Amino acid sequence: MKNEMTMPMSLSARIRQYIQSVGLGLSQLYSAIMEESISVAQSWKILHASVALVITAFFPLSLPFRLLSVVWMLYTLLDCKRSGLK
Repeated sequence: MKNEMTMPMSLSARIRQYIQSVGLGLSQLYSAIMEESISVAQSWKILHASVALVITAFFPLSLPFRLLSVVWMLYTLLDCKRSGLK
């Protein structure tokens, strides 16, 4: 009979594995929607731009924070363009 020993994963390793699986799922979802191959890094950039857009458009912010969120949104869109997204 073969003896096998399993090593428990640390909390940080489990969190890292969960984040990687979410990134892979996002990548597959965006690839299916856009009908082209989207990398995991590009999928995180799309998510980042989506969050910036929602906060800029729908959150009731004061004028300085609204301007800051517009700059943030423009930065994320430029980051998406630099990563090769259309």
